[in-house]
Amino acid sequence: MKRFIPLFLISLALSLPAQAQTPCVPEKGAAPEKCRIAAGDAATITPSQKITTFQAQVKSDIRKGLTDAQKQAFLNRMHDYFDFSTMAEAALFGEWEKLTIEQRAQFSLAFTAMLQRNYLRKLYSHAEYLASITGEKLKEDKAQVATRLVKSAKGSTSVDVTYRMQKTKQGWRIYDVLTDEVSLIRNYRSTFADLIKSKGFSGLMDHLKKQAAGPLP
Repeated sequence: MKRFIPLFLISLALSLPAQAQTPCVPEKGAAPEKCRIAAGDAATITPSQKITTFQAQVKSDIRKGLTDAQKQAFLNRMHDYFDFSTMAEAALFGEWEKLTIEQRAQFSLAFTAMLQRNYLRKLYSHAEYLASITGEKLKEDKAQVATRLVKSAKGSTSVDVTYRMQKTKQGWRIYDVLTDEVSLIRNYRSTFADLIKSKGFSGLMDHLKKQAAGPLP
């Protein structure tokens, strides 16, 4: 049976504050880029620190009343934290090998645009959640950062979220997110496989383009 994760939980998981680490918060008036510099060199920063730095970026950049240029600048900076190319290939799994080089490029661009917009669309309503890092597992160039989300209302249930990360030439990047052990990429893989089966690759591309159409949220 397929299990689908509410998108707001996925978005929240990707933007949680890593309370077990000291967050990098730019000084008043400082450029957001200072946070990335202060976090350390890409070769030495830990996976948990990477999550912490991203949350500081979110706090610095995301607020009501942003211009389209400011929103786009934030979406561009997401490439510093997510391995979108790996996520795109994993979301298609076996279907990826059947695509031409041109089709792979088209899909990767459309998938990234869709994922970024869905994420940005949900960033404005997360104040009611508290989050913390509960553990980190590291093995060579792979890592898992375990976290827990708790709604601030008394008696609310918790949600366990795990980031899967891999070390690239640019440092640690997120390539999957598990919410209560359910994989974001596996959910997309199931949806995309159904679309390809029923409507072909062109139908999948139409779906992605529709999801990413219109003004930035």
